[in-house]
Amino acid sequence: MQDLAELQKSFESFNKATAELERAYLRLEERFALLNQELEEKNAELIKTVTEKEQTKNYLQNILESLINGVIVTDLNGRISTLNSCAEVFTGARQSEVTGRHIGILLESMTGHDWQTMNLEEYFKGESGHKVKINDRTLEIFGSPFQSTDGETIGHVLVLRDITRIERLEEMAKRTEKFESMGEMAANIAHEVRNPLGSIELFASLLLKKLSDPKDRERVVQIISSVKNVDNKISNLLLFTRRPTPQMRRMNLRKVLAEVISFSDQIMEQGGIELSVRYADEDMDIAGDPEMIKQVFLNILLNAQQAMPEGGRLNVMTRILPRSLLADDQQIAEVIFQDIGPGIPESNLSRIFDPFFSNREGGSGLGLAIVHNIVSEHQGSISVENAPQGGMIVNVGFPVLPADRS
Repeated sequence: MQDLAELQKSFESFNKATAELERAYLRLEERFALLNQELEEKNAELIKTVTEKEQTKNYLQNILESLINGVIVTDLNGRISTLNSCAEVFTGARQSEVTGRHIGILLESMTGHDWQTMNLEEYFKGESGHKVKINDRTLEIFGSPFQSTDGETIGHVLVLRDITRIERLEEMAKRTEKFESMGEMAANIAHEVRNPLGSIELFASLLLKKLSDPKDRERVVQIISSVKNVDNKISNLLLFTRRPTPQMRRMNLRKVLAEVISFSDQIMEQGGIELSVRYADEDMDIAGDPEMIKQVFLNILLNAQQAMPEGGRLNVMTRILPRSLLADDQQIAEVIFQDIGPGIPESNLSRIFDPFFSNREGGSGLGLAIVHNIVSEHQGSISVENAPQGGMIVNVGFPVLPADRS
C-alpha cells in the first residue's frame, strides 16, 4: 500500500513537471515567434537599407555617367579607382583595363613629369586648370581632394573638360578679328597705292612709244609688268577683304562633299592620289551656301594634292560629334581631311590662314584665308594640325540643323 502511494506521488510529480515543461515550451515558442518576427522586421529593414543604398549608388553612378566632363578618382598614391564613361572616351582607356594602375598611363603625352611622386591635387588646381593633349583632344584638367565622411583626404578627383571646339572657336574669332582689321587697312592702302601705280603704268606706256633702244624698251616693259603684277596682288587682296554674304539655306553636307569629290576625282587620279572616303551614317544637314561650301572643300582637296606632288593618299571622313560630349548641346558635323604629305613646319602652323602666306612656291596665299572667311560666315570652325604619323589634318565643323519634321 505504501508502494502504491509512493508511485502515485511520483506520477503527480511527473505530471507537475510535465505541465511546467509544457508551460516553459509554450513560453519558449512565444519567445521564438517574437524573436522570429523581430528578425523578419530587422531583415526587412536591412533589405530596405541595402536597396536604398543600391538605388543611391545607381543614382550617383547615373549622374556620374551622364556628365559631359570626364571624372577620374584615384587614391593618395595616384592609383585609379573610378573612370566614368566620358573619361573613357577622352582617354581611350576602359576602366576595367586601368583600375589599380597609376594615372600616369593616361597622361603619358605630358612628358617631363615624375607622376609617381607628383601631388596631383596641387598640380592640377587653379582657375584655368591644366591643358593637355590626349587623342587629338585638348583637355582642361582640374584637381581636388577626395575626402571621406569624417573629412580625411583619401584620394584625388580629377575633372577633364574637352575644350577642343572652344579653342578652335576662340582661334577662329581671333583670326576673324585680325582679318577684319587687315581688310580695312588693305582697302585703304589699295586705294592709296593704285592711283600712283596707274600713273606709273600710264607714263611708262607713253615712254615705251618714244623709245627706240631695245634695252631701254625692255626695261620699260619690265616696269609695266611689275606694275601689273602689283596691281593684280592688290586686286586679290581686295577680293579677300570683300566678304560675300552667303545665301543660306538647308543643305546636306554629305551630298555637297560627294559632288566636290566626284568633280575632283580625275584631278586626284592624274596626280597619283589615292582617295579614301568614309561617310557617317547620320544626316548632316546644315544651314549654308552650297556653292561657297563647295569652294571650301575643293580648296582643301587641291591643297592636299599639291602637298603630295609625287602622289600619295588622302583620307576624307565625316562624323557627327555626339551631344553628350558638347557643352552647348549643339551637334557638330565634322569633315576631316588627312594627307600623307610632309606636313607643315610647327613655326608656320599659326600663320597658315594668314593672307599671302604660302608654303608653296608661286602660291597666292589666299586660298585658306578665303576658306577661313567662308567657314566663319557659316558659324563653323576650321583647324589645321600635323598628324603624329606625318602629313596634315584639316578639320572643318559646322552646326547641325535639327531634323526636318515637315
